[in-house]
Amino acid sequence: MTGFGLLVPLLILIEFASGMLQGAFPILLPPLAHSLHLGAGDQALVTGVEFLVSGVAVPLSSRLGDLYGHRRMLRLTAVLCLAGFAVSAQASSFGEILAGRALCGFLACWLPLEFALLRDRLGPDRGGRAIGLLVGALTLGTVAGAVAAGSLATDDAMLRPTLWGLAALPALALVLMTRRIPESLTRAGGRMDWGGGVLLSLGLLVLFGGLGSAGRGAAPLTAGCLAAAAVLLTLFVRRELRAPNPMVDVKVLAGRATAPVFALSFLLGCVLYGSQAPTLAFQAASPAETGYGLGADSQTLGLLTLPSVLGATAGALVAVRLAGRLGARRTLVGAFLLATAGYGSITLLHGSAAAFAVPGALTGFGGGIGLSLLPGLLLHRLPAEQTGIGTGVYNTLKTLAGAATGALGAALLDSLVLRPGTPSEGAYTAVWAGCALLAAAGVAVAAALGGAGPAVTRRPAGSRPWPR
Repeated sequence: MTGFGLLVPLLILIEFASGMLQGAFPILLPPLAHSLHLGAGDQALVTGVEFLVSGVAVPLSSRLGDLYGHRRMLRLTAVLCLAGFAVSAQASSFGEILAGRALCGFLACWLPLEFALLRDRLGPDRGGRAIGLLVGALTLGTVAGAVAAGSLATDDAMLRPTLWGLAALPALALVLMTRRIPESLTRAGGRMDWGGGVLLSLGLLVLFGGLGSAGRGAAPLTAGCLAAAAVLLTLFVRRELRAPNPMVDVKVLAGRATAPVFALSFLLGCVLYGSQAPTLAFQAASPAETGYGLGADSQTLGLLTLPSVLGATAGALVAVRLAGRLGARRTLVGAFLLATAGYGSITLLHGSAAAFAVPGALTGFGGGIGLSLLPGLLLHRLPAEQTGIGTGVYNTLKTLAGAATGALGAALLDSLVLRPGTPSEGAYTAVWAGCALLAAAGVAVAAALGGAGPAVTRRPAGSRPWPR
């Protein structure tokens, strides 16, 4: 069993591998879809099913980690990810690739479970400082994975070997989790509230489904899904408020100490993911055909994403040091101000690659600070036995923000058009302006943050420190 001194370096390696997996597969999906004769709609479903599974799996695995051990759940999710990447590597049909990517959705569970391990083993202060290193490793891994996959994907003969190479990464992570990562020591009391888990899972699935249909002109389906999701999630909250050992302690998560952090996590998700697809579509648009765009090919698009990713890496690595000098509140205010300025600049000036590079770096830097500081801030405000589920909800809110802003952006691009199938330039500027407004809302919420002391709550019956 490893000592505490190796815990952070090993988790950094695991998160670098996670980043490589997340950065590489989107680059490999188009050539894989071509070899399997899949259309654009099929590719969207392949991406969407991973998104859906992640949204449901993160809070469930986080709660199970609080109850039965975070390393145990890390190992289980690594096994599922390994199976998913292996199925994806040998897939010869749409059904196989869909099943494989559904299992790969459990990859999103790793980071919140690692946050809980850091809190448990190192305490909120040292654990919070280590979070920036994990986030930095994740973003660097994303760059490395995308670059490596992009260079290999040019050769059709290398597609399957590269996919099998990706499957080796969760296998290596599983070895580290099994032999070198220690188990958490604190356990939440009670049992798993499976009824609450079913309501939450169904509510999130229907909600993500409704958001996913919003950009496809299916207004009745979207409205029905959103209404059904509201009913299911309302029933979930009512059940949790009455349960003696709830899956999610709603009173703690909605308390004055934690609610602003969760609000910032949602707004951070909007800042990070709100304009990804529209921005790439704008940069790829041909000026000769649409009157706007950069006419960028796939390699140029990859280069255009580097400033924001590198900015996020830098922000994650310096966030704790900045917060030590300025305080967490001022640092977060500055982070969301940078994101506001970045999106505002792109809204006004978007006619060249340089007009995206510097604002993208500013927005990424601000986003990286938020990615690093918010989980650590949450660790200080959550009871120790609810760290897993709390950070799981934090990550789910970021995912939900991505789904919501992506759906709204798609709806704008579909409704503001030059001609059928071709959005107007005003549709893109509306997306960027909307992201600037959401980032500005983050400035206001961050400015209103109170002290960063730990949340105080009653300890559930049976809660105990686990024997060493």
